[in-house]
Amino acid sequence: MKSIAPFSSNSYYTDWMNFLRVRHLMKANQLCNLFGLRRLLALLFSGGFVLFSISANAQLIFSNAADLTLKDYLHEVLQHNNSIQAQMLDAESNRRRASGELGAFEPQFEASIMQEVNKRTNSVQQEASQSGQGFFSERNTIYDSGIEALIPTGGKVRLGATMSDLGNNVNPNPLASLEGQTNGIWTRQYQTFVGATLTQPLLKDGWLTPVLAQYRLAALDSGIAFQEYRQKLMLTIYQAEGTYWNLYFAQEQVRFYDQSVSVAQEVLNDASEKVKAGQGAELDVMEAQSALALRNTKRNDAMQTYYDALGHLQMLTGMEPDPIHAGAQDPAYRVVDDPHTANSPPDYQTSFIQVFERNPDYLIQRQKVDEERLRLGVAKNELLPELDFKAAYGFNGLGSTPENAWDVATTEKFPSWSVGLELTVPLGGNIRGRNFYKAAQLKWQEAYLNLRDVQTQIASSLSMTIQKARAWQQSIQSYETVVRYNKELLQTQLARLKAGTAEAQKVLDVEADLLDSQQDLASALGQYRRALLEVELNSGTILKNRGIDITREELRRQTEEMLDHNNAVAQKIPRSPNDYLYLPASTQPSN
Repeated sequence: MKSIAPFSSNSYYTDWMNFLRVRHLMKANQLCNLFGLRRLLALLFSGGFVLFSISANAQLIFSNAADLTLKDYLHEVLQHNNSIQAQMLDAESNRRRASGELGAFEPQFEASIMQEVNKRTNSVQQEASQSGQGFFSERNTIYDSGIEALIPTGGKVRLGATMSDLGNNVNPNPLASLEGQTNGIWTRQYQTFVGATLTQPLLKDGWLTPVLAQYRLAALDSGIAFQEYRQKLMLTIYQAEGTYWNLYFAQEQVRFYDQSVSVAQEVLNDASEKVKAGQGAELDVMEAQSALALRNTKRNDAMQTYYDALGHLQMLTGMEPDPIHAGAQDPAYRVVDDPHTANSPPDYQTSFIQVFERNPDYLIQRQKVDEERLRLGVAKNELLPELDFKAAYGFNGLGSTPENAWDVATTEKFPSWSVGLELTVPLGGNIRGRNFYKAAQLKWQEAYLNLRDVQTQIASSLSMTIQKARAWQQSIQSYETVVRYNKELLQTQLARLKAGTAEAQKVLDVEADLLDSQQDLASALGQYRRALLEVELNSGTILKNRGIDITREELRRQTEEMLDHNNAVAQKIPRSPNDYLYLPASTQPSN
């Protein structure tokens, strides 16, 4: 005795669908017999026309959008991106700081004037030496000037002159005690010294390494700031192009869903007409309505994705949305560049060689190694004791007037010179120097290991991105084959739907496959372009390949032009505090 299967809504639905398929097949055979092969070919042609009209209608939403090429968008980003401009200023600031360190060797002129007043009683010995004067009174004015400079060897050189106006009560006349105590003008004298002095460290703080250390460190910091600008520029270009292709994918999604909605609407219209003619079932209409509603919902999601991508695209330009058009429903831009490219991923060896010349991450870390090596040399110099060579040479002059004193000095008859060494040794074994030297060794080793780590990371990332780009390149070829097949299949199914030989659900299934394959192809194209960007980013050639790589001198010139332009624009900006809340687009820098 056979068992009876329990009632199931799924089995009932399957039986009902099989009944409808048989009914539709019988009607299709009748139509073929009635109209013949010529009529069927005409219906196939009309199906192709339906797809053409769908594609045309899908572009209507972007009819009012402005065309945006990748080249124009990158130009706007480079001109107005705030983070790039901020990095430009940072690079210029470090360049100025490095140039300022050369001021350590700039000669300095110094001048001073000092007045001395002194009055005291004399001892017996002092009274005897001063012609019996019981007290000593003097009023001196000392004028001093000179030019002092630091030389690259660490020595300090001074060339100067001193004029002393000496006035006191000392009378050179042996009988002055009979005349009484006086400080007459005839006792006034002028003393002069003209000469040069040199202080040259021989061990600690001497010679080129410690003296030029600050300038070299500032120059390396300037080089790092320049590479950080290139790094920021590369990342911004990478983000901008990636955002552009994201907008392309979002735009294509909207177009695909517009086509999908049109196909679903066509199927719904066909099902409704068949129901009215008594040749279709209400279930087909319900299925078509459900499919249409689902596609409209997904199309709205695609529009939201488009606006998100558009927001990221506009954000990189550094310009705020115009409040008059902000929130508008119509798309603002239409991507016109196609992501299809004939460029193939480069080989690993060629790209890796470029890393050592152009990758800013590697160049920054290499300069940090140079900085730590320089600090290590300075710390090694700090281990030495201080031994300074000191020398002075000049001529003395004395007279009753400044002119007489100067004339005597210029005769070079009364030279004065001194030479010697001065030694300073820490008694604790140079605790500070030894620990600083050990710390500098560790920092240099750390910087070297970081350089090796950066090199390894770049090499691994470069290899991975090249392989990823090749994989996406192969996927694009496969997706293109799938899309061509699904397009042809959908045209056939639409023609058969018109002829009554295809089910509405079959058409919707084929259209869904086409939609998925189109989205997969568009996504693969975008992923391939992003993979190529990552290869260029890792190898450091992203700027060179676009003809926008820059030298330090060109960056300096561009920074000065930007500052001049911004200063000119700032003169036109209102000064009311409320005016800073929003600046209209007309005040933004433009070319």
